[in-house]
Amino acid sequence: MYVELHCHSNFSFLDGASHVEELVLQARALGYPALALTDHNGLYGAMEFAQAARAWGIQPITGAEVTLASGHHLTLLAASREGYANLCRMLTRAHLDNERLNPSVAPDVLARHSAGLIALSGCRQGEVPALITQGKYRQAVEAASRYLELFGTENFYIELQRNL
Repeated sequence: MYVELHCHSNFSFLDGASHVEELVLQARALGYPALALTDHNGLYGAMEFAQAARAWGIQPITGAEVTLASGHHLTLLAASREGYANLCRMLTRAHLDNERLNPSVAPDVLARHSAGLIALSGCRQGEVPALITQGKYRQAVEAASRYLELFGTENFYIELQRNL
């Protein structure tokens, strides 16, 4: 069974175009039991998404693709209430601690608020995929090891993407 865990809505400007309800309806048409909404650096459509997903019988998974202080992306999914609260705190700090329109998560903030979250290595702009693309395999393994240590072996996954 397939579940999309990295999905952007029209709230991710220049990266997603579909409205939340359109995404939910497409997930239902494809027979997905669940769907994650992971807009960039915010939970802008999270409430609308959760309501639409539940209304159409889809389990909503709340998340965000955050920009780290290094400029890399990391996809985070709330696995519990604690995870949702930590994701909210992390995103708030990312916006308050940086210039307007350039939120980023500092390493210490990521470490403090990692409980209850599942991390995916991210898109091509994720640290691990970017290092692999550059042929820096040892550094990619070291980066993945840091995320494994931070989130735990049950809560960090390498994200595979097919770019057409």
